Amino acid sequence: MRRQPGGARLLGGQVAVAFRVLLGPEVAHLCDEVELRAGTLLVTTSSPALAHQLRLDAEAILARLNRPDLGRKVRTLRVRIGRATPS
Repeated sequence: MRRQPGGARLLGGQVAVAFRVLLGPEVAHLCDEVELRAGTLLVTTSSPALAHQLRLDAEAILARLNRPDLGRKVRTLRVRIGRATPS
């Protein structure tokens, strides 16, 4: 799937959706941007408290995201405080 045209973007989108589902709707809306790049899940939030909590829970989050059915290995979680960059 990853080798197909647009396959990496599709898998990255699936990881982003799985991350938002994992957090739940109340918390997920605080994440301005969620993107997978080369095995690193980049999360941008304007909430310092959420950023701190995500960093503390990174190991557990990665374990939950790396289920066999996801199709992509997430090696690292990077959390930035700020606003999403315009596309």
